Amino acid sequence: MVAKSRRARRKSPRPEGARHKIFDGAKDVQAPPVLVLNPTAARGKAGRAWQRVRDELRCWRTMPTVVKTERPGHGIEIARSAAAAGSSLVIAAGGDGTAHEVVQGLMEVEASASGTAFAHLPLGTGCDLARGLGLPLNPTGILRGLRKGRELYIDVGVADMTAGADTVRRYFLNAATVGLGPAVVRRVKTSKRLQSFGKRAYSLAALKELFNARPYQVSWRTDDGASGDTLMLQLFISNGPSVAGGMRPSPNASFSNGELHIVMVGALGLMTTLNQFLRLERRRPFTHPDIHSFVCRSIDLEGPELDVETDGEIVGSLPARLWVRPGGLLVRMPA
Repeated sequence: MVAKSRRARRKSPRPEGARHKIFDGAKDVQAPPVLVLNPTAARGKAGRAWQRVRDELRCWRTMPTVVKTERPGHGIEIARSAAAAGSSLVIAAGGDGTAHEVVQGLMEVEASASGTAFAHLPLGTGCDLARGLGLPLNPTGILRGLRKGRELYIDVGVADMTAGADTVRRYFLNAATVGLGPAVVRRVKTSKRLQSFGKRAYSLAALKELFNARPYQVSWRTDDGASGDTLMLQLFISNGPSVAGGMRPSPNASFSNGELHIVMVGALGLMTTLNQFLRLERRRPFTHPDIHSFVCRSIDLEGPELDVETDGEIVGSLPARLWVRPGGLLVRMPA
């Protein structure tokens, strides 16, 4: 039985001075920007795209330092070091995975509090973060616009998960999933053939996983007291509107309303599930009575040892607590 939770839309509280403003580049004089480049994103397409747009940096008053990632997790280290050195801007150049790593590093050192902003140069495949932020998929235009862009604070999702005997924390901008989602992510990451389909890789992987998927009993409770013990096939916890290469399970999710948007897909039959996910792929809303949605600020999850996926990465499992940090990340947008 699912207890529905309704909440009036709230504006995210933001730190002092968090209104949109035009960046004047003054901080760059003391601390050059850092561009974190993953040349292997999108099966090497990111590196080739970068070769075509890199000369745009010559127009910047202070030339950004370009650092290439060399291994998984390297983007986290680079972003941490850049913020610690006082850089005013860290740009994630690559796919959603590159952005995810850079955000981890910045959030771990509370970079926004010291004035270090995050920016994204989408060179990857899915581009969910770029879609959610409303960025043009034109790297040259983005680099040109970032020279004197505007800065704003956006909400960040936080996932505190179980990893053996420990608790791990991961930050996410787009969404976290439990159930079918982690299986789809794992299939895509381990299949070069699927990756060759670009942003359709997730849709194809989801179709494959649906034939083996089974629902799990998950207990949940939100910050406002709503709770349930639900047999579910898939759980979406969205901070932004776009996931898995453009799917929009919660089209009203926003980086600025201080809420997580929850969608619970119940124990549907195979054909019904296929039909509903085809609707999702076509950017049409779910319509089945056993698919429930609501908003909250935090949700606690307990059940079997199910993986939790955050923006395409899997590092923990249930039990878990997911919550939103309103205005937690300072972002520079192209002017």
